[in-house]
Amino acid sequence: MEITGDEIRRRMIDHESLDPGGLRLVGATITGQLDLSDVVAKRPLVLRDCTAEQPVVLDRAQFTVLDLSGLVAPSLRARGLAVDHHLRLSGARLSADESVDALHMRIGGSVYLDEGFHASGSVTLSGSQIAAVLMCAGARFEAGLFLVDLRVGDGIFLSQGCEVSGGGRHASVRLRGTRVDGQLVLRGGRFSSPGVALDMRHVRVGKELFMPFGSVEGKAQLEGLTYEGLPRDATVDEWLAFLPTRTLRYSAAPWAQLAAAHQAAGHERDVRRIRVAQQRDLRRRGRLSRWGRAWHLVRGVTVGHGYRPGLALVWLAGVLVVSVTVVLSSGAVRCSVVEQVGYALNVATPLVKVDAARCTVDGASLTGQAVLASTWLLQLLAWAFATLFVAGFTGLVRRNA
Repeated sequence: MEITGDEIRRRMIDHESLDPGGLRLVGATITGQLDLSDVVAKRPLVLRDCTAEQPVVLDRAQFTVLDLSGLVAPSLRARGLAVDHHLRLSGARLSADESVDALHMRIGGSVYLDEGFHASGSVTLSGSQIAAVLMCAGARFEAGLFLVDLRVGDGIFLSQGCEVSGGGRHASVRLRGTRVDGQLVLRGGRFSSPGVALDMRHVRVGKELFMPFGSVEGKAQLEGLTYEGLPRDATVDEWLAFLPTRTLRYSAAPWAQLAAAHQAAGHERDVRRIRVAQQRDLRRRGRLSRWGRAWHLVRGVTVGHGYRPGLALVWLAGVLVVSVTVVLSSGAVRCSVVEQVGYALNVATPLVKVDAARCTVDGASLTGQAVLASTWLLQLLAWAFATLFVAGFTGLVRRNA
């Protein structure tokens, strides 16, 4: 069956003469251009498994239901399209460089780009509002999927065989600024790019995030990404490996969100691991001065940036052992062995003093002078480690990290 694009337009303009079921065509070939720009038709339009010779244009059109499942066409342009219920493009095949240009749509139900949907060019739904679901399971996007500033009610499903590649100078999947009140599901998808595969900056997910990192083949941008509960499909260890190596640059926000999620779940041990890993990433990729980087390293080694204050006690114990070793091996301290140990602890321990009054140091010899100099240095180090322990234990180091 053949039908002209002008005939379809004429029928939809005269929609009141149509059956309440609207216009329904299956397997038709549409000759000429199907241009339904600015058509307001309070009837369904169903063009299933139809073939269009030229791009389909739906700018600012209004329908109750729009079903273009199985459509074969160069492209679809639908800027400002309004549909009361569902927009279906399941199994559609679009071949132009800009396959779908659908900015600022208003969809009262769901959008289906699934069941074998294939776009050779870019697909853009940016700025649109979808009341229910954006379903892309089993779809293939060869030149990027752009969902910037999208508003979705129930969920976005880039899952179950959804493949997105390309994207040019942008990420393959560009979700920047999108808000979804329900779930964001990337489980079973594949997102690849030699550069950035996922741009999820400032995305707000009202419920769970399902994001297995095995699906991401490229870098990711996660600054400002927020979600409820614990992220699914990736373990804490996988997050700790992904954030410092697979994100484009250092940002505190993804680390803070991950730590907050585990804090809310009561996983204190994981929170400490996340915070320590964040500080390592900051030292490696953050914008620190040379001295700032050195001090950051000292904090990390001594107290784990305030999250492992017990490390400072280990270092303090090491200082005491060195002090005792120096005194016992020098031969320059004159008193019994027990008193020599007490003397070593006296000179190196900031807070605890042991009676070793009978010990004297041969200050005239080079060895004695070396003992005096080393004990002064060890006492300084002991005070430093004791202070770092107190600062780490009270959270002062964390507040200044």
